[in-house]
Amino acid sequence: MWKKSLKSRLTLYVVLPVVLALLVIGGTGFYSAYNEAQEIYDSELSHVADLMLALLSAEDEEEAKQGHADDDDAQVNPDIVELGNDFDNTGQSHDRQIAFRIWRNGKLLFYSREAANFGEEHTTAGFSDLKLNGKKWRFYALPDVKTGYTLEIAQKSKARNVLIMEVLSSIFSPLILLLPIILILTWVGLRAGLKPLLAVSYAVKSRSALDLTPITTWRTVNEITPLIDAINGLLANLDYALKKERRFTDFAAHELRTPIAIFKTQAQTALKATDDAQRRMILEAQVQAADRATNMVDQLLTLARLEHTDIPTKKLSLGEIARELTAERLPFAEQKHITLRCEQQNSVFVHSNRELLTIMLSNLIDNAIKYTPAQGEVSVKISAESGAAVFCVSDTGPGIPEDQLPYVTERFYRVSRHQQPGAGLGLTIVKRAAEIIGATLILQNKEVGVGLESILRFPVS
Repeated sequence: MWKKSLKSRLTLYVVLPVVLALLVIGGTGFYSAYNEAQEIYDSELSHVADLMLALLSAEDEEEAKQGHADDDDAQVNPDIVELGNDFDNTGQSHDRQIAFRIWRNGKLLFYSREAANFGEEHTTAGFSDLKLNGKKWRFYALPDVKTGYTLEIAQKSKARNVLIMEVLSSIFSPLILLLPIILILTWVGLRAGLKPLLAVSYAVKSRSALDLTPITTWRTVNEITPLIDAINGLLANLDYALKKERRFTDFAAHELRTPIAIFKTQAQTALKATDDAQRRMILEAQVQAADRATNMVDQLLTLARLEHTDIPTKKLSLGEIARELTAERLPFAEQKHITLRCEQQNSVFVHSNRELLTIMLSNLIDNAIKYTPAQGEVSVKISAESGAAVFCVSDTGPGIPEDQLPYVTERFYRVSRHQQPGAGLGLTIVKRAAEIIGATLILQNKEVGVGLESILRFPVS
């Protein structure tokens, strides 16, 4: 569930490093406390041993002054020394934690009750960890060559562990109490910090489907601003696309209404006709109206497909496709007594989509044949110049008024003086297809004579 909640994930990302840091701090503290406790207890043992050795030496010197010399060879019975008998009455047990023995020249002089079973004398000086009588002891031996004394003093490891656990408890208890406080404060802080994001979410959710106005950013923080900018960019694109589609639908409905109305009127007239010749003439007109409507629908579908399709491209021969399309339209040109020819200066290849390329070239050639009067000429030329492949269709038609040239590629735009039927979508389709494959459409009137030159410039592949 936490993977779906940004608040939970952020809480985890914040609290987890804090917990790890606390563990590192606690571990470091424990390690330091442990070493410190060992050093303190070892220091106490060594100080006690030094003090006892000093007292024994002082006692020997005093006896020597008084003339009481010890006989080292005499039989000596070791004495048991009780440590802190009164501790039992106070609830303490320190007397059970420390043990000692005092040797002189290999003979045991004194020992505490806990050291009764320590075994032979330990003559190796320094600290060691021993297990005696099933218990772990920290052992310290201090031999004195000058006086012949050897002091053995030991402390139960359990006593040290008690202190270490107390230190550990004092370190980790505040940390354990601190964890829920950190978690609560982090959760509350994230709730407050995520309010701007929730406000943006509510602003988007509460909108109607038609409200594509930008989201205001005056209440947001810097980290959310890029998200809002991206959403506003998407809203702007959607608004542009919807307006374009709405305009396209309005224009299409308007353009299709005319041939449908004509078709209906002609059908009503045919029903009233009493003469077979008149009826035949009306039916032929209906066929032409149906052809125009079909052509318009085809162009509308082509334009819609171009607007919403990701077109793949490949290397194609521009001259080969141009020659095929020119040959296909030669009968239509001959029917209008128009001279149609295709000229290619050299082999030219372009990176394009074959369907798009066919649509573009077909529309330009068809337009040239359509608007060129009888006995006119249409010339198709393919060449390579200035790092570009050029396809040019030149005709001897009426051309386009200069003031209308910038608008003829808009949807459903029709030149006012042209009498030929059409939907005003051919050049729009050519321009859009050219944009998709990276080509450029240029429309210009001839500098010499009459007619129009329609030029497509493709980047050389």
